[in-house]
Amino acid sequence: MRVPLGDGRFAYGRQLWSVNAEFYDHVDLSEKPIDLLELVEKPVAFTVWVSDRCFKRNGRWTLLDSVPLLERELRRLDVKFQQDVTGQAITIASRSCPPSLYFSRRLATAEECENVEREAIWSPEHVEDRLRDHFDGRPNKWVESLRPKARP
Repeated sequence: MRVPLGDGRFAYGRQLWSVNAEFYDHVDLSEKPIDLLELVEKPVAFTVWVSDRCFKRNGRWTLLDSVPLLERELRRLDVKFQQDVTGQAITIASRSCPPSLYFSRRLATAEECENVEREAIWSPEHVEDRLRDHFDGRPNKWVESLRPKARP
């Protein structure tokens, strides 16, 4: 999918399964056609769960085409953390792609989760903010707000 960043730039992402999507470390200044097979070889900036409205034909993002997942992509784990509302318990969950093949959850520390995405559904607007910040080399307030909190 092509993601307009609202400032003349376009980023790209790919729905992996369900609401899990990866976004590439690639930005364009035009809507010219892009080779999707080359695109999926680019480095991944981040992988998050996104609202299913991101994948609607009349949504904010332009759906381009399907590119089948490669074998190596099917073996990649989707790792996210979850923290309860009290801040006491943090768990890490690992899921295969597709998720029905493998699932594991275990207790973790805030330090272990420092570079792990929190289980959260991102809105298109928040993903666009994060992409703009990524390409501009600045911290993203949404990422910062979702960091694991050390246990009290």
